Amino acid sequence: MKTSARFAAIVAITVAWNAAHAAAPTSAAAAATTPRRPNIIFFLSDDHAYQTIGAYGSKFMPTPNLDRIAKEGIRFDRAFCTESICGPSRAAIMTGKYGHVSGAMGWLPYDHKHRTFAEYLRDGGYQTALVGKYHQGNDPVGYDYHDILPGQGVYHNPTFISAQGKRVIPGFVSDIIADLSLAWLEQRDPNRPFAICINDKAAHLSWQPAKRYESLFDGKDLPEPASIGDDHAKRAEAVKPTWLRVDQLLRWQGKEWGEPPAGLTPEQRRSWLYQKMMKSYLGCVAGIDDNVGRVLDWLDRNDLAEDTIVIYSSDQGFLLGEHGWFDKRWMLEESQRMPLLVRYPRLIKPGSVTDAMVLNTDFAPTLLNLAGLPVPADMQGRSLRPLLAGEAPADWRHSVYYRYYATEYAMPPHYGVRTERYKLIHYQGPIGVDDGTPTGDKKSIARTVDEWELLDLKADPGETTNFYHDPKYQAVAADLHRELDRLRRELGDAPVAAAPAASGLNLQGVLGPMNSGPETPPPATRRK
Repeated sequence: MKTSARFAAIVAITVAWNAAHAAAPTSAAAAATTPRRPNIIFFLSDDHAYQTIGAYGSKFMPTPNLDRIAKEGIRFDRAFCTESICGPSRAAIMTGKYGHVSGAMGWLPYDHKHRTFAEYLRDGGYQTALVGKYHQGNDPVGYDYHDILPGQGVYHNPTFISAQGKRVIPGFVSDIIADLSLAWLEQRDPNRPFAICINDKAAHLSWQPAKRYESLFDGKDLPEPASIGDDHAKRAEAVKPTWLRVDQLLRWQGKEWGEPPAGLTPEQRRSWLYQKMMKSYLGCVAGIDDNVGRVLDWLDRNDLAEDTIVIYSSDQGFLLGEHGWFDKRWMLEESQRMPLLVRYPRLIKPGSVTDAMVLNTDFAPTLLNLAGLPVPADMQGRSLRPLLAGEAPADWRHSVYYRYYATEYAMPPHYGVRTERYKLIHYQGPIGVDDGTPTGDKKSIARTVDEWELLDLKADPGETTNFYHDPKYQAVAADLHRELDRLRRELGDAPVAAAPAASGLNLQGVLGPMNSGPETPPPATRRK
């Protein structure tokens, strides 16, 4: 797996770390007089769908190392992102704040005046590191050491950026990220707690697994989701134009996959594309699991497992053929819901499961709280510590607010509320088509929408039917409007005041502009 060039690169980063550590401010004396604090290893993957993890009931493949975290710790079954797209979700994780507060809305970067958990941890005596995908520029703040991918990065022979500059490291990106992380861990100061963010590029499109996994599913037909043929006839009109569909995958993957065999029916062609997508995607997931296992094994060899918090998550979920779609963005379960597995033997009972509603804005306050540091009052999330300890706080949230800003791929900006059973979604704003992958007649697709949708997760767990105009749901809709209004005001994303509609349902008023602008990089680099 390792080449001499890769080994040389690893030696170079350890030298860089030694230099940075020698120069960095230290609070070793303070650490010696304070109680032992946990180490932190935070794995954050990219677009990793919970439905492909064994601990979440995956029907595709085993993920023994991720499952080990769940078996020895806790599985969160209702962890959600505040905006299902890479940059904004990562900013929410780092700052503990929604995008309308941090500035990370759609494609806008977060404002660095908002401090991150890494900055607070370092100020509190932790040695900090970030390896892999950052996706917030090329100069991370709060880390003693960083070695990051530029932008999205590539799967094979990737470029990395450290304080010493850029270089290409031969090999597969997930393996290299683990190599660099383990090298830093070996060189850490053993007398101080550490916090390292290990951010894999996988499993982001264009799904190019390591060579050892290219034939993992040869000869196998992977099961298709029940809703892959959904025609959206019972959904809001606003969801229908998008071309982020399985049958349109060759717009992004044509170079990798080539053309399907001639003579296929539309359904057969879609199935061919689905199999290509899943086998490539799952090959990348296998690489994630491998390298998580390498780090867990390192903790065991160094007798650090008891004193180390291990977190595994993804920046958001991912649609894998559900509703006929791929990608994220939507306020649907497969997109909005994130995997979240946490192990910390000193606090968490092995095999724990919780269905409490948690958010990516909770991650930062949780890490600070577990590290024994104060949680800043301006963070909008809440520490998960009581949930990790098996408690069920009476005042825990029963609803979450979501807002998606971008206007591309012929899908609408939208915002909404999810409760224990229902979702109320408002599609409002322009459906953009200027993203480099047009399909059909732009004039017939481009439009401005203003439409509501109500989903019932109990009556329709597949989220295929809009009940908003059903007379039986009018009281439910009114309650959801009031809850949405409450959340928006509480979070500081309040609507402009407006009189309720005659029906009593439209309590939100009129939003300000939601369009953050379509992406401007060339199509090959603009997936996030």
